[in-house]
Amino acid sequence: MNSSFSHALNTVQFAWDNTSLSALEKCPRYYKLAIIDGWVPRSESAHLTFGLCYHNALEVYDHKRADGMDHAAATVEAVRACLRSTWSRELNRPWSSDIPEKNRFTLVRTVVWYLDQFKDDPLKTIILANGKPAVELSFRFEVPGMTAPTGEQILLTGHLDRVASMGKDLYIVDRKTSKNSIEGQDYFDKYSPDSQMSQYDFAGRVIYNLPIQGVIIDAAQVLVTLSRFRRGMVPRTDSLRREYFQTTKHFIRQAFTYSEMNWWPMNYQSCGLYGGCVFRKICGKSPEVRDSWLSATFKKRVWDPLKVRGDI
Repeated sequence: MNSSFSHALNTVQFAWDNTSLSALEKCPRYYKLAIIDGWVPRSESAHLTFGLCYHNALEVYDHKRADGMDHAAATVEAVRACLRSTWSRELNRPWSSDIPEKNRFTLVRTVVWYLDQFKDDPLKTIILANGKPAVELSFRFEVPGMTAPTGEQILLTGHLDRVASMGKDLYIVDRKTSKNSIEGQDYFDKYSPDSQMSQYDFAGRVIYNLPIQGVIIDAAQVLVTLSRFRRGMVPRTDSLRREYFQTTKHFIRQAFTYSEMNWWPMNYQSCGLYGGCVFRKICGKSPEVRDSWLSATFKKRVWDPLKVRGDI
């Protein structure tokens, strides 16, 4: 059961995270299939697996360092996290990837090299009032005056990788991996505007009531023979934050309209983006046979924005 949807009508979502909002903005039909119905490809993307394992390992390192462990010992713990997360108990073997740039070896290498490059990092993880490090924080807050058609209060939810200080300034820190070039300002410019970075900044500034200056992105380019890293700033202003909030509320209202109509139209302009939508072949079939094709080529999972990862 997905706790972020209304019990009265299971197509009405009242708790929204960036994954749900991005799916809706991309294509209402994609949102219906991926978020409401919960269809995902039977084989998980190697890019997704790599990214999750990478974030998990660095989260372990951040926690250990905040607890007082030195760099070398915390790095060992991060490597152990890599090895654990890439071992299949069901198959009794390591994770097998069909992408040469992203596999178990390049994961460990990237984590170790990243931590070595930033071992004397001027960015320091802040400690929250509850004494815990600001790492992998779950948040949620009510959208004032906005309720679902079924009566539930609308919530915005999400997770922050890390909040860190550099001198007197505070920043949200996010890590990204890519096999493409991260040289030049163009790589970082693509995150302005960007709904995910805007949500992170908004959460830190508004929800946690911290004087966040923006988002810092640590980018890792992962190739077969090497990994390289660059750090860049993604700034936000108060007027941009207000604009993000208004845009977010607009798309949530649009979702309620689609639910009321029981019609989730396709955004044809998104079908071919980023190598093609995973549901492109399904949407290309006649409506009467789509369910059969979905069952044969996809599996179900529940994406619940109210599931807590860290500390609120």
